[in-house]
Amino acid sequence: MNDDGRVIVGAVGKPFGVKGDVYVHPDPDLDHEFPEGKVYLTDRGSLTCRHSRLHSGRRIVRFEEATDRGSAESLRGSVLLLPRAEIELEEGAYWVSDLVGAEVTDPDGGLVGVVERIEDAPAHDLLVVARPDGGEVLIPAIDEFIEIDDGDVIVHAIPGLLDLSQAEET
Repeated sequence: MNDDGRVIVGAVGKPFGVKGDVYVHPDPDLDHEFPEGKVYLTDRGSLTCRHSRLHSGRRIVRFEEATDRGSAESLRGSVLLLPRAEIELEEGAYWVSDLVGAEVTDPDGGLVGVVERIEDAPAHDLLVVARPDGGEVLIPAIDEFIEIDDGDVIVHAIPGLLDLSQAEET
């Protein structure tokens, strides 16, 4: 998510055919289907979806602003943004950026720290938690490790996740 409350829903790839269609690489976490008539913001102005379809498992979109292969090529690399309020999350899902500043505790209520920032990692996001002692710990943002309760984060740690000395004991 951008600082201005807009969410990246996809990126425009290479043209498909000669009529202005382009491949769009959607954000896999959002499952956005690019409905007809939806207006997307980009660094090059706004783009309006004329139609969207799947072709061999890949998303193809034609925007009103692209009428031929050349104009479709000019869109390549555009990042497609929507206001966060327009994105529906699945039940139980949350915006990881909302966790910045949240208190992190263990299941018994013991303070682990405060979420300082979110790091994007290949498999999943990581919560960077500032410890009360001045250190930091990285916690995978996956259901097996974290639970969100009224804006706070409860971490269900395996041995060694929060304290490396615990990993050496097992």
